[in-house]
Amino acid sequence: MKKNGLVGAVVTAIIIFGALFCLIGCIEKVPVGYEAVVYNMNGGVSGETLTQGWHIVAPTKKVKEFTVSNEQLILSKDSREGSEGDDSFKVSTSDDAMLSISFQMSYRYRPETLVETYKKFKGMDGEAIIESRVKTVLKSKVSEVTTDYSMMDIYSGNRSEINNKLTAYLDDAFSTAYGINVLDASIIDVHPDKKLKASIDNRVTALQQKQQAEVEQETARVQAETALIRAKNEAEIRITEAEAEAKANRLKASSITPELIQMKEAEARLTHGWVTVQGTGTAVVGTGK
Repeated sequence: MKKNGLVGAVVTAIIIFGALFCLIGCIEKVPVGYEAVVYNMNGGVSGETLTQGWHIVAPTKKVKEFTVSNEQLILSKDSREGSEGDDSFKVSTSDDAMLSISFQMSYRYRPETLVETYKKFKGMDGEAIIESRVKTVLKSKVSEVTTDYSMMDIYSGNRSEINNKLTAYLDDAFSTAYGINVLDASIIDVHPDKKLKASIDNRVTALQQKQQAEVEQETARVQAETALIRAKNEAEIRITEAEAEAKANRLKASSITPELIQMKEAEARLTHGWVTVQGTGTAVVGTGK
């Protein structure tokens, strides 16, 4: 009896440990910022997704993870996070130049379409889709936007406009094709070769000279207009002064009357003797009384 009891205890322990082992094997952890698609071992998809945290999944099922938080794809000339060595690439411009650029893209998978994305790409996870699918078409998609801009626009122009168009264009394309939302796409640097750099420098110099000439022309125009306004003002002042003087003379002339002259003669004779008055303020003194 004791032997049978011992065997029973051992069997029970084995069953318990086996159950615990199976249970541990069924536990799946979905990392922070990810969601997972649940699929059957035979390839079927259950249609459910798991959010971040610990989950118990049947032994006949597995999960594929997709990032639903913001991730960055960096393709740069120098080594940066997500970029190994020189990952820069060339894009086309409206003036038929090929310009090497460094590029970055912030993205995340759309949670509401994860199951469809999983089915479409036959069981690939999110990272595999980026590496094997998105990267292969990204360069041509960026060129489809940059062909609307000249080499100078991309090198030294208003790059924020280009980046806004890149973001909108890639978000529209990748949302449909890969179930990805593009949050930001931008050209972060430009790397022209020596020949192209010399051409760009010449254009920059010519543009600066043109802008300087335009500034000088504008300055000369403003100075000429200022001189013209000053001369006009001075002429108007002189005309106003002349008109005022003429008006004063007319008033002065109109104020001389025979009576005023006679009065002035009388005043002068009292003072000087015999005088002849020629105006209101002028007396000609005679030689005798």
